[in-house]
Amino acid sequence: MQLIFTPSAGKILIGKAVAQQLFNSKASNDGTVAIIAGTTNGFVADELLKLLKQNEGFSPNHFFRGITTPPSIKTTESGRLPDESGFPGDVIIKNGIWEKGKTIRCCQTTRKK
Repeated sequence: MQLIFTPSAGKILIGKAVAQQLFNSKASNDGTVAIIAGTTNGFVADELLKLLKQNEGFSPNHFFRGITTPPSIKTTESGRLPDESGFPGDVIIKNGIWEKGKTIRCCQTTRKK
């Protein structure tokens, strides 16, 4: 038997599996889970928020920082869509509660003089 999955179907399956693991972990209720924006991570976030019954207002459609698109689709210099209204920020779940609008800032360094 051979199964063939589209990239989108594969991302959905990954999302369901990882979300179930996170949901069953201690971190989803008594710690912090941070899901950084990305096309596959959008499915993880969506599934985990569904399991926590907190998915209202979340869509994986704009859950990315940069994306490769055909030349006909306009993007900003950073690779984002010009209309950022659909970007929910990263998904930060602290003690089982989604902290809407939070964003992880990574890779920032400060120089000491």
